Amino acid sequence: MSSYPFLHPKDALPNAVIAASKNRKIAFLVGSPLSTQERADAPQVPGVDAMLDLIREYVPAGFQAKFDTEREYTKENKYQWAMRFVQGLGDKDVSEKVVREAVLRARVDRQRDGAATDDQLDLDHGGWALPPATEHLGRLLVERAETFGPVLTTNFDPLISASVKVAGGDFHRTIVASDIPFGQTVPASSKSTHIIHLHGYWHRSPTLHTGIQLGRERRHVSAELIQILQDHTLVVIGYGGWDDVFTQTLATIDIDRHKDVDILWGFYGEEDAVIEARNPNLFSRVANLRGSKGLRCYGGIDCHKFFPDLRKQFGAASAQLSNPRTAGQPTPPPSTRSDTSAKATVQTAPTSHSPPKPPEPAPPVPAGSTPAPSTATVTVSPVITVSPVIQVPAPPVTPSRSGSSRLAVVIAGGVIAGGIAVVSQRPESGKGSPPLTDVRPIEQPPSAFVPIAPGAQIRSVRQQHQVVPASESERGSRIAQLPRGRYAFLRLDSIPTYNANTPTYGNLPDGIEVHRVRATGELFLVGYAEPQTVTALASTTPAPIVLAATPGGRRTQVASVPVIRMSTAEVRMDKSTRVLVLQLN
Repeated sequence: MSSYPFLHPKDALPNAVIAASKNRKIAFLVGSPLSTQERADAPQVPGVDAMLDLIREYVPAGFQAKFDTEREYTKENKYQWAMRFVQGLGDKDVSEKVVREAVLRARVDRQRDGAATDDQLDLDHGGWALPPATEHLGRLLVERAETFGPVLTTNFDPLISASVKVAGGDFHRTIVASDIPFGQTVPASSKSTHIIHLHGYWHRSPTLHTGIQLGRERRHVSAELIQILQDHTLVVIGYGGWDDVFTQTLATIDIDRHKDVDILWGFYGEEDAVIEARNPNLFSRVANLRGSKGLRCYGGIDCHKFFPDLRKQFGAASAQLSNPRTAGQPTPPPSTRSDTSAKATVQTAPTSHSPPKPPEPAPPVPAGSTPAPSTATVTVSPVITVSPVIQVPAPPVTPSRSGSSRLAVVIAGGVIAGGIAVVSQRPESGKGSPPLTDVRPIEQPPSAFVPIAPGAQIRSVRQQHQVVPASESERGSRIAQLPRGRYAFLRLDSIPTYNANTPTYGNLPDGIEVHRVRATGELFLVGYAEPQTVTALASTTPAPIVLAATPGGRRTQVASVPVIRMSTAEVRMDKSTRVLVLQLN
């Protein structure tokens, strides 16, 4: 435990957020306090103590006395202990049943919901009781979509999504209870807020609760988190630093290599020693960041006061920037000022000292019907799942001494670019070339492919993708760590086994360029191909393509291949030149 003070005062945090927003976008990581109300009798997702009481209801009667005794004396995280306790006694889905009941307690009027299905309730955004912090966070995300987002959360409930819709905005949701990349989720609109549930979701998703579940290594998720940390200032509010994928990721941060990391962490307590004593695991995990500019901590942060105050201060800051003559003058309340960035449906915010006025309850939504949403447009975001990557043998690249050397071909699009594919493996027949892997993509929007003009040079493609060379530290050891707006090189023979851990390199004489587009984060392989191949890339129909690392013969034009379209890959020899044969879906 450090004897040096590390907490900054609470009134400094909004100023730090405003200052950081001038240079880059602000992301949030929020936890369970945003789902609880200031009044205990209001509709809400239960807090820790109330959650323990709810879990007890699912403990068989013969074990409740033991539950009560262990609850009093356990030194573990009480919530994680209770979930592990009940999981050992109930059916395998008991955790999801507890979570469902907890989340539904945040409905404005459960009797009026009638026989509505969970699908209908999830979409009935106006029927959820929004605590002050969540309501103002939603308004902030809509009013200043260019400044704020994405939102990471460990919560299972839909309250943040509902707050965005009630405020007149759109969201797209990714649920990452397993180890899948989430950076390529397709937004509903250019101003759509990306909401990422790190521990699962209350509906149609597994949920993570126990130390074993939360502590499982998730490399793809960790790589995406590092990308967010490098591209955004992250504001952490209402999150206690569980031993989960986020704190594991923080432990891997190298302050010399990841110089752009900027974390503003708000704690509810106000004393350094008390906060350290309550969060020993967290501070042992982030020892690498202690004392650096990459982590600044603030005390006395009440989320239900912080978000309303942040909205207010951003309104004042915006007024001063847009009209310097009014600097220092009081900002009119939201109900009287003209705010062109706010939606017409945004109402005057309640004060931070009183609970929000509940939204007008929606009429009952009987089973089999679709409830009327709180705004005109509702976007349904599917739960994202990815089937395992399956390797199949491929023809030899070059004859080996034993004559039996083979490369493993993997499906790269779903792993690297966030594409979703169902992959099935056919049995190998005889000793000849194996059949192609059968890839049937789940419905998704087409790749954001922009045709490259015939005769374009490699530098033109780099300009079109808005990429510059990755530095040695940015390249790292894995493709998943390549930041947006950067390009690096892949060894030609590494692409048939291309996945999130594929190494990237500096300039290779026999390497294919990989570009992570600045605007979308999408990945492209860039090399040389025949003119008809370049033309075929503009089509969405399946096609083979031969890609070379350097121009030669008929392969003189630059081809930019979206990784998400890759189905199989194989390296072959063509007149003493190694080429990459891709089958595109």
